[in-house]
Amino acid sequence: MTKIRVLHLIRPADGGMKNHLLDLLRFTNRKVFQVEVAVPETCSYKTELKEIGVNILTLPLKGKICLQEDWQTIWKLSRYLKRHNITIIHTHGSKAALVGRIAALVAKTPVVLFTVHNSIFYDHWPQFIKRILSFTEKLMSQCTTRIITVSNQLRNQIIEMENIPKEKIITIYNGINTSKFKHSPSRSFLQSLGVPPVGKVVGVVARLATQKGIIHFLKAVSLMKEYQANFVIIGDGPLRESLKKESENLGLKNRVFFAGYRSDVYQIMPVMDIFVLPSETEGLPLTILEAMTAGVPVVATRVGGVTEVVENQKTGLLVQPKDPHSLALAIAQLLEDEKLAKEIAGAAKQLIEEKFTVEKMIDETMDLYQQVLKEKEILSVKYNQQNILLDNG
Repeated sequence: MTKIRVLHLIRPADGGMKNHLLDLLRFTNRKVFQVEVAVPETCSYKTELKEIGVNILTLPLKGKICLQEDWQTIWKLSRYLKRHNITIIHTHGSKAALVGRIAALVAKTPVVLFTVHNSIFYDHWPQFIKRILSFTEKLMSQCTTRIITVSNQLRNQIIEMENIPKEKIITIYNGINTSKFKHSPSRSFLQSLGVPPVGKVVGVVARLATQKGIIHFLKAVSLMKEYQANFVIIGDGPLRESLKKESENLGLKNRVFFAGYRSDVYQIMPVMDIFVLPSETEGLPLTILEAMTAGVPVVATRVGGVTEVVENQKTGLLVQPKDPHSLALAIAQLLEDEKLAKEIAGAAKQLIEEKFTVEKMIDETMDLYQQVLKEKEILSVKYNQQNILLDNG
C-alpha cells in the first residue's frame, strides 16, 4: 500500500515544542505514515532528526516576521509539498502555522493541521498587535483542517477570542515518554556547577524568556535567605545575561546557579527536591510533566493549562503569577514539610501514568489523522489492535 506522507513544520524552537515534535516523529505509525520534517536552517537538533530516520527539509524560517525570508520559505515549502505529494502538513507554533498554511494553500495540500503550544496572545503585547494577530488567525483558520491545542484552556481561549467553530479545535494533551526517566540520576551535574553538597535542590527548567517568569523566581529566592537550599536554573534564552546580572544584584551569586541548556534533563530532574515553574503564560508545559514523572514535587503558577495537571495541594502547589512572595511561601512549604512533598510527588506521578503518557498522545494524534483523512475522502482506514492498515479505500 502507499503510505500517507506527513510533513511537520516547526519554527525555531528548543525545549517543550522541540521535544513534542521529536516524540511525534519517533512514535508515529510508520506502517501507515511516512513522516518528514521541515526545520529552520538554524535548527540545533538535526543529528537527533537523522537518528530518528526522517527526511529533513531546511528552510530560511525565522521566529519573527521577516518578509524576505518568509516569502522564500513559502515558495520553497509550497514547491516541496506539491512535488512530494504531501497529504498532511502539521505545523507547530504560530509562525510556522502562518507560512505553512499559505504554502499549503498554494500547493493545494489536502490536510492542514496547526498545533498551538502556547498562548497566541501574550499579555505584554500592545493591543494593536493582538488585533492584527486575531484578524490573521481568523482568516487563516478557514484554510485549516483542525487546530490542536495542548490544553483545554488554550482551546477555550481560541474559541472565545477568534470565534472559531468548536468542532474545528481539539485538545490533545502533551505526553511524556516515561521510560526515559528510568535511568540513574546524574549527581555529577550538580558538582560540575559548583553546587554545595549540603542543602536541598530547587530547580527550574525553562527557556530564559519573559513569559517564563524567571525574574519572579529570583525575587522569591531573595526572600528565602534563612533556608539552606540551592537553586538551579536550567535553560537558555535571550534574557540569560540580564537574569544573571539581576541574580547578582539580589545577592544570590552563591545560591542561584545557571546551568544553561541541557539535553539530559531526564537524568537531572530526579536530582531535584522541588521543581518550580514561575511562568506568566503557558500552554501545557512538558517540564511540569517531566518533573512529575521523575517523582519531584511541583510548585507552579496558575496559568494556562497548568491547572489541568496541577491540582493545588494534591498534585502540586499553585500560586498566582508574578507574585514572588506567594512563590517563596509555596517553595518554603515543601522545603519544610517532607511528608506533603512526598504525597504530592506520588499523586502526580500516578496522574502522569494515567493521563499524560506519550502513548496516549500518539494514539489520539493518529486517531485525528485517520478522522481528517476520512473527512477528506482521501482513504478509508481501519486499524486492528496492532495498528496495521486493514482497508485502503
